[in-house]
Amino acid sequence: MSPPQREQIQVKKESMEAVGVTDTGRVRSENQDAIYLDPSGTFLLVADGMGGHERGAEAANRTVEIIQSHLQPEVVLSELGDITEGSGVPPEIVCLTSLIDDAVRNANDTLFSINQAESLTRYMGTTVVGLIFTGNHHILWFHIGDSRLYRWRQGELTQLTADHSARKEWERTGRQGNAPNKNIITRAIGPAAGVTAETAWEASRRGDVYILCSDGLSDMVSTDQMIRILSENDAMDKIANRLVDSANEAGGKDNASVVICRIL
Repeated sequence: MSPPQREQIQVKKESMEAVGVTDTGRVRSENQDAIYLDPSGTFLLVADGMGGHERGAEAANRTVEIIQSHLQPEVVLSELGDITEGSGVPPEIVCLTSLIDDAVRNANDTLFSINQAESLTRYMGTTVVGLIFTGNHHILWFHIGDSRLYRWRQGELTQLTADHSARKEWERTGRQGNAPNKNIITRAIGPAAGVTAETAWEASRRGDVYILCSDGLSDMVSTDQMIRILSENDAMDKIANRLVDSANEAGGKDNASVVICRIL
């Protein structure tokens, strides 16, 4: 068995620092995850091509490419100029939510069209989770599928996203009947004609650490392990690599990707 292949990227700006690590794991021969750290420090993305489906890596990479094109500074500024205040929600949040809707629609239309045109046996698709910084001490996040976002604040780890999965829906509706397989995704980019992202926002605080990850990490690393790693390490690169190491030590059954970001 060949050793896992790992890539690391990082960005540091006046208001934040982030490190992304993606790793093939110990079982898979191809990495179908994709991570993106905007060089200007404006947004972060993690996508996970659906395992067992055709061309998962293509699905993840195309989706990241399309979404990041919608979140470029000039696009955001243009959209922001058309937003008026009065809803009680900061105008930059309204603006970014609209851009996310457009980006997800574009990515989904692109993948779904390929799936239909090429008659793939199992339609390619991907999950995605993203974090966007507004520059006004607010952050916005969005997700589709079971890639997750956590927040580490003053020694407390909070999961900010809820998986779009059959298992999570079964739990939410009272656990009636047999538990579904935890890997059954109920929302993804690509397999169906339409999909929407779930979005939320909050005011960030100095010292907050946000963790975006694929299920190849969250399925293999327990919450207690994550808390211990976050408590014992301060440097972003050490935290990111230690989390991925833990996923591999637990078996590395899937690609594992994580992006760690600290608010400065």
